[in-house]
Amino acid sequence: MAIRKIALSALLVNRANDRHGELENETAAIAQPFASQEQHMRNLAKDLVAKGEIFEPPLVFPDGDKFIVADGNRRTTCLKLLSAPRRAPTVELQQFFAELRKQWRGKFPDKIECRVETDRDRVDDILFRRHTGVQGGIGQSNWNDRMKNNFVIRTGKGNGLM
Repeated sequence: MAIRKIALSALLVNRANDRHGELENETAAIAQPFASQEQHMRNLAKDLVAKGEIFEPPLVFPDGDKFIVADGNRRTTCLKLLSAPRRAPTVELQQFFAELRKQWRGKFPDKIECRVETDRDRVDDILFRRHTGVQGGIGQSNWNDRMKNNFVIRTGKGNGLM
């Protein structure tokens, strides 16, 4: 594992993302989450702008001189559209991202920190643990209502962006 700053332009939104299966190109992979979860994507973009960071580095693997995003495609998509709003799939979304970009405080990042893995089996092991449930304890455990409530009480953080 290596943590590297990689140019946003060198990151490819995964056209074979498990969220949607194989698509024809990166443009289709960028459009797909808006077709199925447009409000979630808008909220994620708003949060990225409000916080000025992505919190969790994308997991990527090399593909020639580029890197395919294995995990973090939604975050990467939003950053790419904030960087180049005309790549958004509709005129309305192009306007949304152009207006949102104006709200970015400071210099917009041209590079982002990524976790680079060269072994595709290792990438799949990481995805398995992150996205397929508890898996008898080896996967990520979701918080139950009591745990979520403890967090909200401790931090005062509620439902997030609307």
